[in-house]
Amino acid sequence: MGRHRAIKQYRPADRAGQPLDLFTGRATRTPVILELLRSPWIVRGSQLVSGPLGSGKRREEPIEVVWDGSKRAPAAFEWNGTRYRVDALVQTWSVERAWWDPRARMSRRCFRVLARGGLYDLAFDRHEGRWLLVGVVD
Repeated sequence: MGRHRAIKQYRPADRAGQPLDLFTGRATRTPVILELLRSPWIVRGSQLVSGPLGSGKRREEPIEVVWDGSKRAPAAFEWNGTRYRVDALVQTWSVERAWWDPRARMSRRCFRVLARGGLYDLAFDRHEGRWLLVGVVD
């Protein structure tokens, strides 16, 4: 069946052998969404990891960043040989995980920026002292 085998073979456990009728007698689309999210083949674009066969949205690629000290935000970054000038800072947040475990801990300051018409998530890894491109938002 090829690449879409999981979709073609999907049958909800409570309806074995029955067609999946999501709209009959339903007042809203919420049950449809909940039913689809339970399926094993639904993946959000932001969950796709980039790799040799695809260009997913989540990444962990080291990049060079030009820091604007007066704005306390990135002014530009270089990725894949292209320099991106930051047009706007959209959002900032911090990520702190597993601070008690030296092997698994994460301490990052993240910046969602608008550059060349796209949204990019940049993160400064405080433990390693380096910048990363951690996401491309659609």
